[in-house]
Amino acid sequence: MNWFTEFNKMVSVSVCGCGGKTSLVNLLASEYRNKKVLITPTTKMRPLYDDDIQLCTTREMCISHAAQTGIQCMGILNSSTNKLEALNETDLAEVASQYDLVLMEADGSRGLPCKGWTKQDPVIPNFTTHTIGVVSIHALGLPATEANVYRLPEFLTLTGLHEQDPITLHALASMIDFKYGMFHRYQGQLIVCINQVESAQDRQHAELLKKLILEIYPYPIRIIIGSAKQNCFWETSQ
Repeated sequence: MNWFTEFNKMVSVSVCGCGGKTSLVNLLASEYRNKKVLITPTTKMRPLYDDDIQLCTTREMCISHAAQTGIQCMGILNSSTNKLEALNETDLAEVASQYDLVLMEADGSRGLPCKGWTKQDPVIPNFTTHTIGVVSIHALGLPATEANVYRLPEFLTLTGLHEQDPITLHALASMIDFKYGMFHRYQGQLIVCINQVESAQDRQHAELLKKLILEIYPYPIRIIIGSAKQNCFWETSQ
């Protein structure tokens, strides 16, 4: 799957949404590991511990590290939460400028398959060239409860559902809304990744969701369908 075609200048990707952001970031980093790849949060993320990944956990380490071919993971480690927190905006822009591909976890959902957004998130830097919004097809049919939705009141307002209602395709499409949803702070090219498509029924639902998104939103949106877990994505004609 060719997600990005040109690297004559930095490709900077902010990944938002819910239902596989971290898995997608790791997959994209692995696919382009023959380039200089940076993984970093604009909010918070778990550090990546791997022999093939260079990890920087302090500001001093991050700003002094020389970019090189392969995958680097950077942020400021909070020892109490064991999460990497974002560099300040100036430092992040300076560090990012040294890389071919910058993959930023720009959103948080506490591991839940759906979310409602506030004015403060996602946190998408202005140097972002691509915004990827992740939607889990496995959320379809789940009840709209706090067990499945981060920020349930905002989600209900966004989607028009009531608490305990089953989550519909229309509700999933509503999550990418440009005024109140995950794309309300987007930058650059738009990609919707319909993730966790792992069966024939999932694929049927994903194709219906794609059609609905394109009907609702009059924007140039690229839609990619598949599964980060299975390392399988495809793109069908609009």
